[in-house]
Amino acid sequence: MQAVDTYTVMVDGGRVVSLELTQAQAEGFECLTCKRLCGNGLSAFRPVGFIPSTGMVFRCISCLGVAA
Repeated sequence: MQAVDTYTVMVDGGRVVSLELTQAQAEGFECLTCKRLCGNGLSAFRPVGFIPSTGMVFRCISCLGVAA
């Protein structure tokens, strides 16, 4: 089980939200929604926000509802 911390995330559109994320999600290695690792096809990632001093956060296109 991964540890979870609260991160301040600037999401697309400039809105700032607090999210409870694993370190892998905060570092951009896992989808924010399903925790899938970045890959190809439906597990390909799109950036959806930014954590200052950490980097970009992502969701897989499957969770975004985008056709692969």
